[in-house]
Amino acid sequence: MNRAMRCAALALTLLSAPAGAQQPRDHSHDHSHDNAHDHDHPPGPNGGRVEDAGRWHAELVTRAETVTVYLSDGDGRPLPVEGFKAVAILKSGAKAARIPLNPEGDRLAGRAESVLAERPTGAVRITAPDGVTASARFD
Repeated sequence: MNRAMRCAALALTLLSAPAGAQQPRDHSHDHSHDNAHDHDHPPGPNGGRVEDAGRWHAELVTRAETVTVYLSDGDGRPLPVEGFKAVAILKSGAKAARIPLNPEGDRLAGRAESVLAERPTGAVRITAPDGVTASARFD
């Protein structure tokens, strides 16, 4: 299978996976809503979009080719990312890009092969040091 097909297959898998395939955790904001993704988090402290990712929140910040994800706990406190890894599958225009993300200071970061749209859609699959995984969808 060529690289484009593998990326497309991975993107479909990530986008169809439940965003929080873990036990729900009680935290400070209300998750009740009529539609499965009808709520919005306010912009994150780094100016990005924030979505639930299992027991964490993921803030996605994109600028040109740079993709950055900041993790926080359910109460919004930043989490250290040492030992975490992630992959972002982001659609920018008609093309999906697979971007591996690795720890850089207080964030997970990577670079796309080309400039991304201002607000790409897609998913970020996060793996914790203990092997726990979760996904955040950015529509």
